Amino acid sequence: MKSLVLFNNKGGVGKTTLTFNLAHMFARSGSRVVVIDCDPQCNLTAVFLDEDQLDELWEDDEPRTGVTVAACVDLVRRGRGELRPPTLREVSDGLWLLPGHLSLGRFEQPLAEEWPKVFASDNERALDVTTALDVLSNMAAAEVGADIVVFDVGPSLGALNRATLLACDAVIIPVAPDLFSLQGLKNVGPTLLQWREDWTRVTSQPSFRRRHAQLPIHAFQPIGYLVQQHLARADRPVKAFKNWAARIPEEFQRFVLNQSPASGVTIETDANCLGTIKHFASLAPYAHTARKPMFDLKQADGIGGGQIQAVAKCREDFRTLAARIAERLASA
Repeated sequence: MKSLVLFNNKGGVGKTTLTFNLAHMFARSGSRVVVIDCDPQCNLTAVFLDEDQLDELWEDDEPRTGVTVAACVDLVRRGRGELRPPTLREVSDGLWLLPGHLSLGRFEQPLAEEWPKVFASDNERALDVTTALDVLSNMAAAEVGADIVVFDVGPSLGALNRATLLACDAVIIPVAPDLFSLQGLKNVGPTLLQWREDWTRVTSQPSFRRRHAQLPIHAFQPIGYLVQQHLARADRPVKAFKNWAARIPEEFQRFVLNQSPASGVTIETDANCLGTIKHFASLAPYAHTARKPMFDLKQADGIGGGQIQAVAKCREDFRTLAARIAERLASA
């Protein structure tokens, strides 16, 4: 099993939409996929499930079963027990969801409080809290024999996202061709490097291996970035977007990979660029309403005849992208 996350502390780069569509395409390509929503805002869960399903899912304030991520970690969060086994929802052939819940945000504080203690040699509570999401993902994958686990996270560099990344083999960074995404790379890269160095110290301790001998060690290595193409706006000319896009390869190599950037590399020639995805703004609202991938939309879902070509283009883009990611993920 391999695990990955699309991660950027800059919001508005299409992370949740990309995650939803890629998960479906992985499953469509023959993989068994589990999606785990670790974003307390639950945007991905709201794309998969309608309001009636969400109401039924969230009506129990004190869940007794692992129907959401928050319910699974609740006892660990409170220091009163172990993880609840996850109850996965099959949302499509070969695709399962462990939904999110707003109360997962309460896990942030225990994660932050226990993190400094994981460096001690005898703090089992700190290790249990910090590795809870990692253990949970392995339980979920084992339940359905998953090949790929995909996490969704919010746009932050907080303790909850750090704990989620500790469960990931690979990190993909979605970016947009603008100043804010470039600044995001400057924040994300050094943070990932520091988290990885810290976690290497922890996992090298004998106490960690005694406590979690069966737990795989994940490197959460960046395997590339995705560029979502811009939407044309009168006040932001195309030339400006091209200028920002030209800087992405250099900034990614310098701040995320911690390497000296090569000169003359463009998005088109950069091996770190997994692909560019068109901003399918005309399709997204229909896909959200239909709760299906954009590349599965039909005229019965409300799209016009002129959008059929956009759907076909979307399908081809995501098929190519999913295959490229799967190849990188296999070697992560």
